[in-house]
Amino acid sequence: MSDTKTTAKGQQDSGKQRSGFKNGKQAGKSSSTSQSLNSDAAVPMLRFGVANNYNLFKHRVSVACMERYKNLGRLIIDEKYFVPAAVDDALYDLMNDPYDIEKARLREAHKRRDTELDDMCIDCTVMYVYLISKLSKESFDEVQGHADWSKIECARDPLQLWIVIKKTHQVLTTSR
Repeated sequence: MSDTKTTAKGQQDSGKQRSGFKNGKQAGKSSSTSQSLNSDAAVPMLRFGVANNYNLFKHRVSVACMERYKNLGRLIIDEKYFVPAAVDDALYDLMNDPYDIEKARLREAHKRRDTELDDMCIDCTVMYVYLISKLSKESFDEVQGHADWSKIECARDPLQLWIVIKKTHQVLTTSR
């Protein structure tokens, strides 16, 4: 008996892999290609102390938050809430609109802005919890020791939490 098999199309298969693989490796890909992590998995746990990882943490958590929470995540860099631009009614010609097309476009523009604001309000608590989850026990203890902690915890405000994280973890360095 031979090692070859006949496939449904009548072709012979010698049992070797032929579909894009060479020597057990996928064709076109090098063995040294490393898999990239998604932005959430790349966010390290924030450590507390002189040798903390605040700068790396800030960079990676800002990317992860913008990816997950869109414009709400901008608060990490901007240190203020993003407010979408107001809809300019003057851009729509409502006086010369016999089929109400401009009126419908204006209504949609207001609806998109309102939806974005509503989504940001809903995501505030989720982002607050996400930031808390990325703090080490020591970092969390330090944040809880802040004078405004009870207000921040009640409001579940990610901006105020971020400001406290920054105050407690940013290490000032002086250069010559």
